[in-house]
Amino acid sequence: MAFYSDVIPGEAFTPSAVLSNDVRHLINGLNGFGGNQLSGNGSGRVRVQAYNASEFMLPQGTAVGFDSTLPRSGDAIPAIPVRDLSKPWGVVAQALKPGEIGDCFISGPVNVRAYGTGDYAKPYLASPDMFVRGSDGAPVLHASGIDAVINLGAGTQENYAGPFAVTYDSASGLLLVSPGYLSRNGEFVEVAGTELEPRDGLVCVESILGNGEWSAPEIKFGTPSRECYPIAGCMVTADGDSRSVSVCQFRVPVAVIIVAAECPISAEADDDDGQQ
Repeated sequence: MAFYSDVIPGEAFTPSAVLSNDVRHLINGLNGFGGNQLSGNGSGRVRVQAYNASEFMLPQGTAVGFDSTLPRSGDAIPAIPVRDLSKPWGVVAQALKPGEIGDCFISGPVNVRAYGTGDYAKPYLASPDMFVRGSDGAPVLHASGIDAVINLGAGTQENYAGPFAVTYDSASGLLLVSPGYLSRNGEFVEVAGTELEPRDGLVCVESILGNGEWSAPEIKFGTPSRECYPIAGCMVTADGDSRSVSVCQFRVPVAVIIVAAECPISAEADDDDGQQ
C-alpha cells in the first residue's frame, strides 16, 4: 500500500480511488480474502519507506538509488534518481515531490514504462522513469505496449564476466565474446575472443582433429558436436525497423573436446589374428 499524508482540516479534499482500494484490500485481507497486506503476502513485493532527496519530482515508476551521504527521515531513506545500476536500487510506488515520503519497491513484481523488445528491462539512466528492454536487467513478466510488469530482485539476470562471456553491444550491433580456455584431448589451450554478427543459434568453440593435427580454435555459430562445444545461445527478434538480441549464457570455464578413434595398429593386429 502507498503512503498517505494526513488531510488538513479546512483544505479542499478530493476522495482518492487508490486510498479507497487499499482500504478495501486491507479489510479483505484481515477477513481472509486475498493476501494479508499487513504481512506483505499479497503480491510478494518488498518495499521500504523512502523520501525524495532530489530537487525534482519523481514520477511513479521511477528507478531510484539510495544516497548514504544523507540522513534518514524517521524510517524513510533518502532516494535520488538512479545513477549506478551496480548498486542497490528500487522503484517508487507513486509520484514524489521533493522531500515527500512514499513507498519504494526493492523486490517483486512492479509496474513500469518499458520501451523496445526483449525478455529483460533496466532503467534508462538519462531518464530513469523509463526502462529499456533488452538482454539484461530485470525479467519482464508481462508487457502491453509500454506498460510492463518486471520482477525486481529475485530472478534478475546476473552479468557474467568469466571465460567465453557473450554480450550484445547495441552500439556496434555485434556480439562480443570474451577469451576462454579449451581442453582438447587433454591439451590445454587459450582461445582468443571475437566479434560475431547476431543470429538465432548456438555460439560454439570449434577445433577439428584431422591427420593428427588440431585446427586453430574458433568461436562461431555452429551445431554442437564432439568437436564443437556450445558456450551460449542467441535469439534475434525483429520489430519493424528495430531488433532486439537476447543472449543465454552458458557458464563454461573450460570447453572440453575429446576425440577418440580406433588405433590403426590395434585394428591391423586384430585383422591378423582373425586371418590365422
